[in-house]
Amino acid sequence: MAAGQASPTAMLRNSFSNLSMRREEYQAKFGFALFIASLAMFFLAGMVGFVIISFARGVRAIPLTNIPWQLILGTLLMLGVSVALHLAVANVRRERQLRLRQWLWTAMGIAILFIVVQTFGLEALLKNLEGSLLAQDRQPQYGVVFFLIFVHALHVIGGMVFLRWVIYHAYRDRYDHESHWGVDLCALYWHFLDIVWILMLTTFALTSHL
Repeated sequence: MAAGQASPTAMLRNSFSNLSMRREEYQAKFGFALFIASLAMFFLAGMVGFVIISFARGVRAIPLTNIPWQLILGTLLMLGVSVALHLAVANVRRERQLRLRQWLWTAMGIAILFIVVQTFGLEALLKNLEGSLLAQDRQPQYGVVFFLIFVHALHVIGGMVFLRWVIYHAYRDRYDHESHWGVDLCALYWHFLDIVWILMLTTFALTSHL
């Protein structure tokens, strides 16, 4: 056997190892797809319910000016997380490990800022809800809006846990140009949260009045 050439036993062992890794990747992607599909149906049902309530007889539309400005700022921050993770994926495909870690931490920092901003936004929504109840206005949409935004924020926190897991493995050199599905799935999850957030705000705005 020539020097440097792998033995048949080693080649067979590597083949089984690669097959196991591919099976793990496929299972993770399939489970991720089911999870995203269930979340999509949940948020879609919530937005449909919001629209139905908004156009119910005797229900007054929420003034557009009552949508807290923090929610608009949150949109820019969500986009920032998505951009940072897109760049993280681009760098891991080129084996730029340092850049990968930098963009992952950038995404984490923006995500933390998003949660801080959302906290103030939810507080403002609660004040608007209390004002609506004191005025005896029929605006039950405030409760639905608060619930959907709060649930979205919880999933953002879950995304931060996922992102921290990816950062941990990035420092253990688990990702390279051939195997980086963990980074890919994390980025896709945040892109999904981004799309859901934009759709929710668009729905709230279209059912409001000036």
